[in-house]
Amino acid sequence: MKKVLLLFPFLLLLISNGLNAQNVDNRNSFAIRYIGSNYQWPLEDISALNLDDFNSGFEVEYFHALGNLLDISFPLRIASAQLPQNATGDPTRQALNIGLDALLNLNIYKGKVFRPRVFAGVGGLVENSEKLTLDIPLGIGLDILLSKSTYLSTTAGYHLNNNDLRDHLQAGLGLRIMIGEDPNQVPEVADRDNDGIPDAEDLCPDQAGTLALNGCPDRDGDGVADGSDSCPDLAGVLKLKGCPDTDSDGIADKDDACPNEVGPISNKGCPVTDRDSDGVADVDDLCPDIAGSAATMGCPDRDGDGIADKDDDCPNQPGTTANNGCPDSDGDGIVDRLDSCPNLAGPAGNKGCPEIAQTDREVLAEAVQSIAFETGSATLRSESYAILDKVVDILQRYAGYKVRIGGHTDSIGSAGDNLSLSKRRAKACYDYLLNKGINVTRMSHEGYGETQPIGDNRYAPGREQNRRVEFDLYIE
Repeated sequence: MKKVLLLFPFLLLLISNGLNAQNVDNRNSFAIRYIGSNYQWPLEDISALNLDDFNSGFEVEYFHALGNLLDISFPLRIASAQLPQNATGDPTRQALNIGLDALLNLNIYKGKVFRPRVFAGVGGLVENSEKLTLDIPLGIGLDILLSKSTYLSTTAGYHLNNNDLRDHLQAGLGLRIMIGEDPNQVPEVADRDNDGIPDAEDLCPDQAGTLALNGCPDRDGDGVADGSDSCPDLAGVLKLKGCPDTDSDGIADKDDACPNEVGPISNKGCPVTDRDSDGVADVDDLCPDIAGSAATMGCPDRDGDGIADKDDDCPNQPGTTANNGCPDSDGDGIVDRLDSCPNLAGPAGNKGCPEIAQTDREVLAEAVQSIAFETGSATLRSESYAILDKVVDILQRYAGYKVRIGGHTDSIGSAGDNLSLSKRRAKACYDYLLNKGINVTRMSHEGYGETQPIGDNRYAPGREQNRRVEFDLYIE
């Protein structure tokens, strides 16, 4: 085997010097192959090649052309293997081997169909991700043309390994694919579109055309080449870039709003008409059958806010464009029709009404315990007038709010009497506010007797807390 290794470079040089350096396809390429490896054959009789001893794997190889005769390649292979453990090949152990080689390939003949070669090189083999060994592959290959850039690729070789019992055979079958354009490919015919006009004279060399149009197509046959024809599928006239003009008004049908009626370009090719006599031509009138104004493109605007009724959410009230034609009297960003306080600015979270100030809330809280009645009756004491007047002032300043007046008693006496008394006391406060000018639509009153205590009725302080009138301001 050592003699073969020593003779191999000499044989390569001898064969390469005797080959004709013909002009062949020297493109780079890559190959993908199914491979079988056999670690038993070197240990057996050479003539006894047992196919059952081959294990499967795959190989990817990249070829870089150095010229007509030589390629350098780098095969990466992954294969399973039954590795012998002694000189007789028995027992064996299963392994996954990964190898990477650098090969010098001598192309014995680079024909169009058959490409035989011999190769030799050096590489490394990793056994079960544990041990790296030196691997020296020697072998032959044959590539057979299948298509323009694809070959059936076969290899057969012997791998010498510096580790005992690891020499092995390897055979492969797959595809080799050339990369890039073949530099020796015969140039294509000079008439790419086969229209009888040489490409050098053909203004449209990739589209079959006519001699009259210098090789360019004209699908509609109007004498205007498709590339310059704005209507390539409709016969037209040259001055309109190949488009038809049915009414001959000088406006192409595709741009003519009335292609069958003569009209000026200023009216988009239509005769000037104004069906609703509002001074806006029908072609520009968004409401051609209802009189309107030029400002609203011929549509009516009942409230005169510059927003056509059809686009106006409040067509009878002047508003702004930002509010879709609706007014916002207090400028709080909430249109009047959705604003519970249209004349008082307030946040959207409070339905457009101002928040009740803390000082006013304190007045309402004070009124709960400050309003006094004659004992056992619904007659207001005069000292209650001052706090009630403050409640009147609050209601006048918060015009968007309504008020619920609730009367409550302690538990002294019967429940029925207490309920009646609470209702009359709530009504007394209601009447006072009504007499002070608070609108009846903003108020309601109810009595709850002793059913909603806030203090302990067993003790005097608790009973005093429970004898109260509450004013609940709210927004609908």
